[in-house]
Amino acid sequence: MMIMNFYRFTKILVLCVLFVKVLLPQDIKVNKIEPPNWWSGMKYNKVQFMLYGNNLKNLSIIENLSDLKEAKVYEAHSSSYSFIDVEIPATNRDTVYTITLTNSVDTVSIKLPVLQRSNCPDCYKGFNSEDIIYLITPDRFSNGDISNDELPGFVTDYPFKSEVGRHGGDIQGIINHIDYIKETGFTSIWINPLLENNSKMSYHGYAATDLYKIDERFGTNELYKKLVYMAHQSGLKIIFDHINNHIGINHPWINDTPFDDWFNGTKENNFITPHEKISVFSSYANNLTIDSTINGWFVKQMPDLNQRNIFLAKYLIQNMLWWIEYSGLDGIREDTYPYSDQKFLAEWNATILNEYPNFNITGEAWIEDPAFLAQYQKDSKLNQKQNTNLPSVIDFGLYRAIRNFSEPNGSVNDLYETLAKDFLYSDPNNLLTFADNHDIDRIMFAAKKDVSKVKLALTFLLTTRGIPQIYYGTEIGMVGGKSHGELREEFPGGFPEHSRNAFDEKDRLVSEKEIYKFTQSLINIRKKYKSISKGELIHFPPKGELYFYFRILEKEKILIIINNNDRNESMDIKSFNDLIHSKKTNCDILFGADEVSIDDSIINIKPKSSALILIK
Repeated sequence: MMIMNFYRFTKILVLCVLFVKVLLPQDIKVNKIEPPNWWSGMKYNKVQFMLYGNNLKNLSIIENLSDLKEAKVYEAHSSSYSFIDVEIPATNRDTVYTITLTNSVDTVSIKLPVLQRSNCPDCYKGFNSEDIIYLITPDRFSNGDISNDELPGFVTDYPFKSEVGRHGGDIQGIINHIDYIKETGFTSIWINPLLENNSKMSYHGYAATDLYKIDERFGTNELYKKLVYMAHQSGLKIIFDHINNHIGINHPWINDTPFDDWFNGTKENNFITPHEKISVFSSYANNLTIDSTINGWFVKQMPDLNQRNIFLAKYLIQNMLWWIEYSGLDGIREDTYPYSDQKFLAEWNATILNEYPNFNITGEAWIEDPAFLAQYQKDSKLNQKQNTNLPSVIDFGLYRAIRNFSEPNGSVNDLYETLAKDFLYSDPNNLLTFADNHDIDRIMFAAKKDVSKVKLALTFLLTTRGIPQIYYGTEIGMVGGKSHGELREEFPGGFPEHSRNAFDEKDRLVSEKEIYKFTQSLINIRKKYKSISKGELIHFPPKGELYFYFRILEKEKILIIINNNDRNESMDIKSFNDLIHSKKTNCDILFGADEVSIDDSIINIKPKSSALILIK
């Protein structure tokens, strides 16, 4: 009996010990810290570090074991995360600081590197109307490193080389063709997102699973930094494609959320946004409509971030500051702009521009009516709810006009009437203009392969106000197709198995040479004559399908003529003497010499053609 009681007592004792062990705090473990470092000397010097690990609740700082005294710890809802506010000290050398944390049972020391800022006169320059932007979908542009095409540890994607699968394009491929981009005349490169996308249909990059890491199939953080450096060495700028609105469904936050309100909804309980973008600043919109636009998920595979959570808001601000400072990039294209909390975005913009005053940020608000689109640009006269602090918006209004014009039987009136609405914008010259991009049919496809129409559209794009952007391959007349996979086709010569190389003039088709020379010539004229990029724009109501306008900067006056008619057209330059202030006008044909002739004061232009004329 005594023996039996002894065994029963021992069993109970063991169970009690195990029970107490479960109840006691476990060992503290920190696996990851974001941001991974900061810099001394930045205006933004109160940084919040996010700790990932285990048992990170009930933490406090052991002052006498920590290098940084100005620090404070915050708990998350999940014990897998904690946050530490730190005031970054001024230092004259790279320094690794230690903070020691305890939960009264265990202790852990974390390292916070604080680096010196690099002296980089070529960095953070922004972009403006003097730039011509080249937009690249990296997976489809050029494969410079075949060793990273398919790597272990990534979600099984669609078949390699399939329409929606990865094709192997990467950062090294872009580096390899910097000279081509430069020689064509572009001054800036906007690259679709390069961050890790460990999900299905990952090639497009818009569903990040690590916000501090370049996808290994594109390269590394260090290689991205090298790309920025090499671009700067060639006089090119780099624009970062960024998304505050959402991440990818396979991000670690999904299955272990830092706070209950980190997302709008949950993986199991969410709804798709109704895309009511005009409601965000609409005069009479119901709050339910606005909230559903901002709180809804873009698609099921892209969880919607709730920027009203103050910890997430700081995380997103710091993440962008970190990439700018780390790499030296020059500007940002902000994706799905209307779908994020607008108060947060205004702060995000202001913080970035305060740190980098020459910077530029353009927002994607896919709204084709200028009256609604204009409200997203900062200092808008139309928006009484919130100054967005957003310097630039992508000009979907003018895009729609260009596409309407490019279609069979399209009219120049669309171009004229859309530009006539520029009084709605606070800064029309800081709008990013385009004829096609990674989300819409290529201009050659939309024009049903009508080369003359595409040329007229490019003439307008490269001579009107704003910051022109051209999608990779448009300069050689790539056609693409209706689906995303088709319009994001491979650049000929960018991949090892290609039989010819369109990066090289001698290997281009005759049709490609024609469009390339046309585009390159226009780009170079825009760069040479500042009136085209910076001057006043004065246009006149079209006469039939003859549309003409002037770009004027001080004494430099350039006349642009677009003849969309199927017949010859003429105009008398003397009728503009009051505008050009010249009694006897001399004209130099800058572009379109084969299409236009000048007889005294009469300018004659051939059907379906364009010309640029310098007025002296």
